[in-house]
Amino acid sequence: MARVEAPAGQQKVVIQRSGNICAYPSCKAELVVSARHADDRDKAVGKVAHICAASEGGPRFDPDMSDEERGKASNLIYLCGTHHDAIDSQLNHHTVEFLREAKAKHELAVARGVPYSMGAVGFEELESVCNYLTINNDETSSPEEIALDITLEEKIVLNRLTDVSREMINAGIAKVTEVRGFIRFVEDTKHPGFGTKLAAKFKAEYYKAVGQGLEGDEVFSYLCEVSCENSGPRDTPVLRAAAIATVTYLFEICEIFEHVEHSAA
Repeated sequence: MARVEAPAGQQKVVIQRSGNICAYPSCKAELVVSARHADDRDKAVGKVAHICAASEGGPRFDPDMSDEERGKASNLIYLCGTHHDAIDSQLNHHTVEFLREAKAKHELAVARGVPYSMGAVGFEELESVCNYLTINNDETSSPEEIALDITLEEKIVLNRLTDVSREMINAGIAKVTEVRGFIRFVEDTKHPGFGTKLAAKFKAEYYKAVGQGLEGDEVFSYLCEVSCENSGPRDTPVLRAAAIATVTYLFEICEIFEHVEHSAA
């Protein structure tokens, strides 16, 4: 039977939470091959695997799961090629419980490491994260910040975010002032309305995520991964931290997530 791929949006979620490192216990292999030429790009070489198989007859198939549950990030794990193949052939050792525990421990370790990389985020990384925006036009816009009568904590609760996203938001908050300063610098020196266009781009990505069935923590992780994917040829922990800082800034001050008026219906 042909392999059933997990939805692209859900794959982005698990890749973002894995930090481009193999989640297999004690492996820690980096899943990006760095480019050695200025005109090349880093190459992601990790493989997304199902913990419980996507279709009947596959490894660890659970008939009680729905097709949607099988494709969720919660049922996916990001691995190097060696361990991706091993878990689907050595089934007595690689049980559902083994893989879920490995995934949970790995993703928690990645989340706890974000603050260390966040400290190194600077102008260059923020520029890379925001650089994919279409800014070469003469449009001008109103200031990028949108006043919302809602606190950050209220927004976290309203969007049903758990400690998975809270960890990233808490790390990103440390750089929000620098993100704001970077955006204002770009607006003042290069591209008027840059902040508004950035918010509009992220809002479009938000609706794209929702359209793929993502919700809550999945949306936040998806936006962080999209930001990193579009940030140029290099993929580093510091660049990933810059993506988290940018999404945190937009989450805090812009209407790119649900808010009171939307949820009242």
